[in-house]
Amino acid sequence: MVATNKILTRRFYVVIPYTGTGRTSSKNLALVREQLNLNAAIISKGLGKLGVHSRPLGSLEVLDLFYEFYSPLTSKRQSLSEQTMQLFTEALL
Repeated sequence: MVATNKILTRRFYVVIPYTGTGRTSSKNLALVREQLNLNAAIISKGLGKLGVHSRPLGSLEVLDLFYEFYSPLTSKRQSLSEQTMQLFTEALL
């Protein structure tokens, strides 16, 4: 259907879940990150075989995605910036 019809640019997002148990220490966090990266690579390779380009989103891109989703009118007038991301990161620490 896509090959024969012209469509607008569409973006689809794949969320790779992780279900952890208990508290996550920094040592476990590295293992969790490694497992998620491995799963992401497997999924990306499978999508690539179907002709679908994929890439992981950066922190600012994820934040911007949620910002656009939960506040669409404001996001069109005022976009996020690296400075916003830095302030957000500092607030979490």
